[in-house]
Amino acid sequence: MHASPRERRLPARRRSAWPSFAAALLLALAACGGEKEPEASPLPAGVTAIAADARIAMPAPGRSACQPASTRKVFRMDAEWNGFWEYGFAAGCPRPQLPAGFDWSREMIVLAAMGKRGSPADSIVVRGSGVVGDSVLVVLRRTSRQDGCAEPTAQVWPRDLVRIPADKRPVRFVEEQRKLPCP
Repeated sequence: MHASPRERRLPARRRSAWPSFAAALLLALAACGGEKEPEASPLPAGVTAIAADARIAMPAPGRSACQPASTRKVFRMDAEWNGFWEYGFAAGCPRPQLPAGFDWSREMIVLAAMGKRGSPADSIVVRGSGVVGDSVLVVLRRTSRQDGCAEPTAQVWPRDLVRIPADKRPVRFVEEQRKLPCP
């Protein structure tokens, strides 16, 4: 009597090969590292990368009335800084704390914000700053998903706040835009 195709069984050594192959495939895919952000382009001549200790922590996102709109701003003095946080937002909004020993005569603050966004993949980072020609160049990187991605939405307010050396020259912002692939 011949066995039907459904009743045929693979030899034991071939049956166990499939789980081993699947496990090896999963390990190989995991080794790829999953989703990675594209490499950043080199900074222009005269621009220095922002040091980790130059970043200033922003208060945790709470009420939307306490989040900055899309902006690129430089603060050169205490009155500008205090006025922005006191008069630019609803009462009771927390403001970022400047680091101990911060000195407006030696440093200034750069705020880069994207405003309200709908994807947790959106971000903005101040990559570097430096004197180039007759101005201070601030290099930003904006990251977002490519168009047409189907992913859950979430309200986020990407922003970055850094201190850079004080300078009286005008500031120019240059943005590098990165698009991440769909998940």
